[in-house]
Amino acid sequence: MLLHLFYTLNVLLCLSGLLHYQKKSHAKQFTLALIQTLFSLPLLACEYLYLAFNSNEQAGQLIFFSEIIFILIWLSLAIRMLRAAQTTVSANKHLFTIEFLAGLAILSLALYFLTTRSVFDFSNGKITFPHYGVIYFSTLLTLFTTLYSSWKIEAFWQSLDKSERWKYKFFVVGCFLICGSFAWSCSYRLTYMLIYKEHLLLLSSFLFFGWLMMIYDIAHYKLLKRTIYISRKVIYSFVFPTLLAMYFFAFGVITITMKTFGVEMFFVLKWLLTAFGLVVIVLFGFSGKIRRRGHFFISTYFYTNKYEYRDEWLALSEHLQGAQNETEVIQALRDVLTECLYTVEIFIWIGGSENNQDFKLISWDKDFNNSDWDNSIPAEDALIRYLGNHSYFHIEAREHPPQWAEVREKKRELIDSLQLKLIAPISIHNHLSGLIGLGAEYTAGEYSYDDFDLLKALGSQTASALLAIRIAEELAKNREQQAWSRLSTFVLHDIKNAATMLSLLQENAPAHIHEPEFQNDMLELVDDTLIRMKRVEERLGTLKEDIELNLQDIALKPFLVSCSQHMMKQIPSIQISVTETDGLSIHSDPDLLHSILENLFINASQAQENCHVEIKTSPNIIAELITVTLSDNGPGIAKILLPEALFEPFRTTKDGGSGIGLWQVKKLLTNMGGDITAQNIHGGGAQFTIRLPRGQGVE
Repeated sequence: MLLHLFYTLNVLLCLSGLLHYQKKSHAKQFTLALIQTLFSLPLLACEYLYLAFNSNEQAGQLIFFSEIIFILIWLSLAIRMLRAAQTTVSANKHLFTIEFLAGLAILSLALYFLTTRSVFDFSNGKITFPHYGVIYFSTLLTLFTTLYSSWKIEAFWQSLDKSERWKYKFFVVGCFLICGSFAWSCSYRLTYMLIYKEHLLLLSSFLFFGWLMMIYDIAHYKLLKRTIYISRKVIYSFVFPTLLAMYFFAFGVITITMKTFGVEMFFVLKWLLTAFGLVVIVLFGFSGKIRRRGHFFISTYFYTNKYEYRDEWLALSEHLQGAQNETEVIQALRDVLTECLYTVEIFIWIGGSENNQDFKLISWDKDFNNSDWDNSIPAEDALIRYLGNHSYFHIEAREHPPQWAEVREKKRELIDSLQLKLIAPISIHNHLSGLIGLGAEYTAGEYSYDDFDLLKALGSQTASALLAIRIAEELAKNREQQAWSRLSTFVLHDIKNAATMLSLLQENAPAHIHEPEFQNDMLELVDDTLIRMKRVEERLGTLKEDIELNLQDIALKPFLVSCSQHMMKQIPSIQISVTETDGLSIHSDPDLLHSILENLFINASQAQENCHVEIKTSPNIIAELITVTLSDNGPGIAKILLPEALFEPFRTTKDGGSGIGLWQVKKLLTNMGGDITAQNIHGGGAQFTIRLPRGQGVE
């Protein structure tokens, strides 16, 4: 069964060489050849072990076939190694065709001899072969390939820049070890025409050792230089199933190998391996720290960057959705940092606002006792000044600016008490909103530029959220202050109207105080003023969005006549005439409508000394509205206030005016389902048009 597996793997490795034709650059062809070599080396080493313990004709044929496949792959690697280091980018497909035809010829000859002749003789614990036989010439080919590869590897080493050689030292040494091992083995074979089983074991060990050296350099320094575009989350999700599959595969290989060599697996060993695998699986499944260490290994050795910046940015954006205050923003940041960083020692300060310039620690590790020391950092602190000009403060930095040592000395107590290794700002556009402090990584790794870049990205995003919340809170405070200002303005406006009536009373009192009619009017005005003040108290709610209305059907003509007579008594200088169609009714609040008309009448009287106001009404049957038009003989409305500006708050051209009255009129009519517009009359005067909902009729 193992023989079939070995043959299948060798055939697949051989066929994978056809992919070289699709690769358009020497670098990509070298990468493919290197991957083939990394798979073929342990395969050949395992086959040598198999032959050492199973000296038979089938095993000998397997070694002969596998060595031919390996020397073709090794030769391909040696040829493309030097080409990849040169500046030529495009590969010559004609050279590939020649290489392919030569390899096909060698492989065809090997298959011919493999199927027609015996390749080894097995006797007395030795493996022998005749002079000038198949193994003799295949060994010569292997020796030539080894010497040629050594020359190419040396040329590749010399072509490297001296600053880059340190990355390839273990890789090149491993290659030379493999070449030397084959050179020794081939020389011994050609000299004595035999192979000892011990030599196979030694050669297998050399191949494994050289393979491990190559693997170390490739993994540690990413010599393949291939960018992985698979999301880390996808890889992470496959780690556990992959480990489980590897465990069962290894268990099966051990079982098959022991049966192949005639060794029975002991009962204790079988259950020991089973228990060991289950313990490892359970630990990996339930230990978050072990899983994080696995993620750290994958990110460090198989990805260009340590973090998936886009995923972390999106994760923070999702956490920030719905954050209503600074505490929720900082909690969102901490959740993301805990998820992506390889440390649990996270400390976050916020400050830099108008109300609190100092930076206060508001989020820390659960095992940290925050009551033992003063956790605030003054705004003028040396650390704050340093982070205002630098993107991070790395405590273990090998190279640092001149100010670093000063800050390190001044903040020694803070750094040592929290065991900080890195401090980064939460800032945007040089506006510092907070700090992020990190302890040591539990992977024993060091912070690098990947960590600095991640903290910079997340810090700026958090600073934007903090700034938005602070602006929103400031706007809310301003709106509240404006609301109180408007409240006081409304109250003053209503009081001003009442005061105007009392002022008119005072002016006319000396001349008419003894007249019974004036006395009645005076009492009526005082009573009306008291009612008005009470209405001010009741109508403070009209300044809010919701206005409680007392809607009812009102006969329009009696209502307008009553209001007009009432105003003419209070303001003798105004004359009001009503021209109205009989039988019209409106659906409105009588008190609010009275206040609206009173506002318009007072404005008209203040604009013209002897004022005359004409009121006309007309129905709009289609729109179910009643139109009330008020026209005066005053100077008209300033053009800059037309058509809508005069209904905006605090817009007025009148001396001593507040600009609130008409805005209040507009607001009240809108809440009653009506509307008001204004225009100047040709020839002089102003005209206000009020539209109110039509009533059902009044009996």
